[in-house]
Amino acid sequence: MSLSSIDNDSKELAKFGYKQDLKRSMRKFSSFAVSFSLISILTGIFANFHFGFSEVGNFIPFSWTIVFVGQFIVALIMAELSVNFPISGYGYQWTYRLVGPKLGFTTGWLLLLQFLTGFPGICKALSMLVSDLIFQNFNINISSLLISVIVILIVTFIHLKGINLVSTINNLGVITEILGIFILITFLVYFLFKKSDLDILYNLNNLTLSDFTLKSFALSILLGAWCLTGFEAAADMSEETKNPKFTVPKSIKYSLVSSGFLGLIIILLSTVFLSTNNYQNLNNNYLTDMLQFEFGAPIYLTTLFFIIIAIFACAVACMATASRLIFSMSRDSILPKSKWLSFVDKNKSPSNSLIFIGVISTLFIIIFEKIELITSVSAISGYIGYCGIIYSSFFLTGNNFINKIPKVLKAIGLVWCVFVVLCLLLPGQAVDGFNFEYIHAISLFVFLIIGFFVYLSKFK
Repeated sequence: MSLSSIDNDSKELAKFGYKQDLKRSMRKFSSFAVSFSLISILTGIFANFHFGFSEVGNFIPFSWTIVFVGQFIVALIMAELSVNFPISGYGYQWTYRLVGPKLGFTTGWLLLLQFLTGFPGICKALSMLVSDLIFQNFNINISSLLISVIVILIVTFIHLKGINLVSTINNLGVITEILGIFILITFLVYFLFKKSDLDILYNLNNLTLSDFTLKSFALSILLGAWCLTGFEAAADMSEETKNPKFTVPKSIKYSLVSSGFLGLIIILLSTVFLSTNNYQNLNNNYLTDMLQFEFGAPIYLTTLFFIIIAIFACAVACMATASRLIFSMSRDSILPKSKWLSFVDKNKSPSNSLIFIGVISTLFIIIFEKIELITSVSAISGYIGYCGIIYSSFFLTGNNFINKIPKVLKAIGLVWCVFVVLCLLLPGQAVDGFNFEYIHAISLFVFLIIGFFVYLSKFK
């Protein structure tokens, strides 16, 4: 990419009233990598597969496919918006410019809540795996809380060094995750052809749907709903991407399609294997049981290593997205301490936003011992934010806009996101220590109340 092209990107940004404060160095693969890393299907499937499988059994591949179709529509809409508004802050900027500052703030707050609760959840999940790995192999019991804090510090330090290091880690994370996926698929295929009958997937008599209900179907949908998010990360990094009007829309679509396809293969093979081997009665995580008890320690530990790398890259991508959203909202002075939060250091990084995320995430992990509480809030707030984004896309009218999506498709996308929100609000398994199954909804309500008071302080 020539210097003149970068200058053209800066001139394009100036049309929206902003100067080039961040370093524009991300190329096509780096843009794709930040979205693919944030989706991180290897992480999501291993963490959540057992929830869906326990509800509808062999129907779970079909649930995944339904979610993929719904999310692909959402991705098309976001690709449309990203090519017309290549600005950091994505959903906040899109809704602000198409509808107004009030919806812009509301959507931005919801998306910010998604990342501020999602990032510590990712770090906590990583720390638990690392703690288990160290304990199993070296018989050393290290607190997952301590590891979580260390992870947050490392990720924050990486970001403070600049976007080039962030991009490098995300790029390596993508390569590692894809390698781990193909290793897992290879072993699954080998053992399936050796021990199992692939026709089980297509034999309706084998489907475990005896207790199939609308609620069970809705809960099975959540596997894909948790996993197939994050494709929008490339849009939030638009001001650091070369030729974003061309690169970012493709990154959004390609990251989702590749993640959805690879995830479907893993789920199909895992479903067949678990249906022919009674691992679901061993522990809570069926895939972990399958690897540990069937494939042996070497394969299990190798896969665990790849998962750890994938989660780390996911954490890096999540902080990147969260910090750019805070930066974008702060430079428009709609957050408390906006001048401080919008500061960009000598490395062209929004350093104060990064430090803020690190501090808040550490506090969340310390206060909320059961991280399930805040991860649930992350998913719900994210999809409500999606609703705001899709609603704003209806106001993208006129001949000056490009890559326009039919309104009927946008309506389907909006209905889909509302449906997922309702599914996420369904009472599932109670969190240990809490008898009230709607605790995640109550937690979301508390965060929204905080946002309301911030809103009142900024909009008279």
